[in-house]
Amino acid sequence: MNYKIFNKPVFEQAQVRSVSDVMLTEEELENGMKLAVSKVDPTLTLYLVDIDGQKKFDVRWDDSSEIFSGWYSAWDNFSWCLSIVEKQND
Repeated sequence: MNYKIFNKPVFEQAQVRSVSDVMLTEEELENGMKLAVSKVDPTLTLYLVDIDGQKKFDVRWDDSSEIFSGWYSAWDNFSWCLSIVEKQND
């Protein structure tokens, strides 16, 4: 596995059902809840964020950020970024 899971219960929940019931701490409301990070490039992360009361997924890499409403779109993007990171390190 080329990434590390940070919040396994929420990570697994996101794969099978809505995360709208996940409670975020004050800090997580500001910065997001880290779900996964690349083992090769720690700037590549997948977060659960709250935007105007809606839970969304945020794929962050270096200084860029892309917001996704659904898990599958976010995971596809995160996985694609992981493959790019691995190629850069070969």
